[in-house]
Amino acid sequence: MIHDIRPRREEMVAIIQQAVRPVERREAVPFSAACGRVCAADVFSRNTLPNRPSSRFDGIGVRFDDFAAGMPDTRRWREGRDYVFCNTGIAIPDGFDAVIPIEEVEITAAGVALSRAPKARGELITPPGRYLRRGERLARAGDVLTPAQVGLFAAGGIETVPVYARPRVAVLPTGDELVAPTDQVPPGKNVDSNSYMIAAYLERWGAQAVRLSIAADDLEGITAALQGALERCDAAVIIAGSSLGTKDFTLRVLDRLGEVLAPELAHGPGRKSSFSLVGGKPVLGVAGPPLGAQIVCDLYLSPLVAALRGTPYCRLRQLEAICDDAFDPHPVDFCERVHIYRGGDGYHIRSAFAPQTTRAEMEALANGSFYRPANTACALGGRAVVELLCPLEAVPDHDRLAEILGEGR
Repeated sequence: MIHDIRPRREEMVAIIQQAVRPVERREAVPFSAACGRVCAADVFSRNTLPNRPSSRFDGIGVRFDDFAAGMPDTRRWREGRDYVFCNTGIAIPDGFDAVIPIEEVEITAAGVALSRAPKARGELITPPGRYLRRGERLARAGDVLTPAQVGLFAAGGIETVPVYARPRVAVLPTGDELVAPTDQVPPGKNVDSNSYMIAAYLERWGAQAVRLSIAADDLEGITAALQGALERCDAAVIIAGSSLGTKDFTLRVLDRLGEVLAPELAHGPGRKSSFSLVGGKPVLGVAGPPLGAQIVCDLYLSPLVAALRGTPYCRLRQLEAICDDAFDPHPVDFCERVHIYRGGDGYHIRSAFAPQTTRAEMEALANGSFYRPANTACALGGRAVVELLCPLEAVPDHDRLAEILGEGR
């Protein structure tokens, strides 16, 4: 069944979030490999640390009662009898209950001299359990585990951590025109780059990519390939074949096997992308042109993986910028790659679609995404809200597109 709906951006995200259920398979992984995984059950410490009183500083351990009447005569003090050396984090022997920092201690052949007395029993001593207590919760079910929690697992005596299995997502490229990556591309053929890019996106966002061989433009072959993929995987991405060409079979395959919730999008690039359920498993159809495929991954593969992992969908960071180019309106919503740079008066954007640039140059320049509704323009010098595709700190402090085009800005 193919639904007659062409969703805009937020509508498509909502469809994905409503349709996709988290993967419930669990596994145990070594605590050292748990970072970034989703915790499947609460984890509790098996240790108490420190397990004995320990020194907070390098210094000497003393008996507080020895200072009850004021500073004692320490010239005859002997190590092990009247004081002990203490290193940071090391347990203090029984009977010593305060620490004097080593900077306030002078030890010579003539004896021990102290520049001050301890002010309280237990001064500069860490009591047992101050850092960690046996039975204390170190992680909750649903946490995306952090490096700090990995450190806590080590301290807490945790050998393995229960986590949800990474969603397995099949990536199926289709098309008679495609060949595997090579430097000997036959005339008239094109290299399958999208499946590698999409697999990299999946791994980056916490899924396990299962990249499949190129499927020829054949209805039965694509049907069998997708069926086989979904028997082994939790979801699939099928690339291209959703247009109206004589060899575009993807929508027919999806209609045959399941329910097409969105046969295409209400924006470009990437309009000929889709979203379906096959046997309850999500299938994202991705347009063939690499830029459209990239934008669809940014907008929809990210929330799809988040839904499969049961984690919040982290949207791209927004930034207000001044337009150095005029952005013309489109009859449909449009998502444009832009070059963001810092100027003296704030952030600026230019279209990365300069006619003189190659795709490789555009990819190097495109550090932002400008999504605007249908029939919406942005004049030269106007302000626009764009989304960052890189850390804010990585935004250059000059116009790199001007350098490539030789504009001398």
